[in-house]
Amino acid sequence: MGEKRRAPRVAIERGGHGRVKATVPVTVIDVSGAGMQLEVASALRPGSLYDLSAVLNAFEISAQVRITRCRAGGHVPDGKGGRLLLYRAGAEFVRLDGKNAKDLEAWMREHGPIVAGGLSERVDPD
Repeated sequence: MGEKRRAPRVAIERGGHGRVKATVPVTVIDVSGAGMQLEVASALRPGSLYDLSAVLNAFEISAQVRITRCRAGGHVPDGKGGRLLLYRAGAEFVRLDGKNAKDLEAWMREHGPIVAGGLSERVDPD
């Protein structure tokens, strides 16, 4: 089966961290011109729109995202002798302001592949 991705992904080397819904912490696994893969301790409903703010290797980004999928992704120790279920969610960029889009394109050129036009359909002008 072939790759279904619209844009190549860039892995976040030291882990990106952020929040959705202003209070739900997320870890950013990777990013592309179309969106991000997130790891989160609670399920996010596919189809839902959220405001996301994150830091990717010292680059800060804010965007509105749509959750495209969310599945159980594994377990980690909870620090109390048990295990915590983690979810993997796909988040598609719905809206980026012009500065965030330009900064993300520059960040991706520095850290990995960039696809021409990958952000153009989701950019709000400054």
